[in-house]
Amino acid sequence: LITAALLMVALGFTGLQGIVAVLGVSAVVCCSCAVAGDMIQDLKVGHLLGGTPWKMQVAEIIATLVIPFVLVVPIIILHQGNLAAGGIGIGDKELPAPQAGLMAQLAQGIVGGEMAWGLILFGMFLAVALILIKAPAPMLIAVGMYLPFQTTFAIFIGGLLKAFVDYRLAKREASAAEKERAGSTGTLLASGFIAGEALTGVLLAGLVLGFQDTIKNFSITQLVAGQKTFDFVPTAAGAWMSLLFFAVIAFVLIRFPLQRARSST
Repeated sequence: LITAALLMVALGFTGLQGIVAVLGVSAVVCCSCAVAGDMIQDLKVGHLLGGTPWKMQVAEIIATLVIPFVLVVPIIILHQGNLAAGGIGIGDKELPAPQAGLMAQLAQGIVGGEMAWGLILFGMFLAVALILIKAPAPMLIAVGMYLPFQTTFAIFIGGLLKAFVDYRLAKREASAAEKERAGSTGTLLASGFIAGEALTGVLLAGLVLGFQDTIKNFSITQLVAGQKTFDFVPTAAGAWMSLLFFAVIAFVLIRFPLQRARSST
């Protein structure tokens, strides 16, 4: 993105025209990387399951052609559902888009000549310092700086749960196979929660969009935080309900990996 923005400035494309061009380049590169990453995982799974290579390749080609026409539907539902709930669409507090917002700020700053280059240089030197001290995941540290706090905190809690599972396995002197079995189970569970959260978000947005006259200004985030409740839910009960559900999720993420590791013996 930075390279494309500097090139647009050098060619004399400034203002809205230059910003659109930069974001267009970034969108193409971003989608290409995302599809490539997804495709690598699909082909790896197919290889592990003994799939036929050419059949997997044909399936990937078909999926790549179909996805753009399907994926736009939930995006529209999320955007329109947020508007119906009183928001401003994708990018507001209820429906944040931190990656897109970061790219937009960079494009506007560079093309508009208002870029805080000192911050860019600081980030570059910080990345070099993290590499020199052999930090385990410099990219995760960088990503955590612009993602919403609720997202990074959830990742932190997930790390604590993983550390607890590892501690229990080490305490009972689990074998390498048991540890791998537990890790795989936990990863599958976490992946399922991520997919389920995404589908639930689209479902809720669709309900808000379809019944906007009945539940206008409804916010699931405010409900969970106890700031807004249904008529039959006591005040602030939403926050306590969220803790209960969180405890259930934590129990599942700890219990099932440990149980599957034990059953492998």
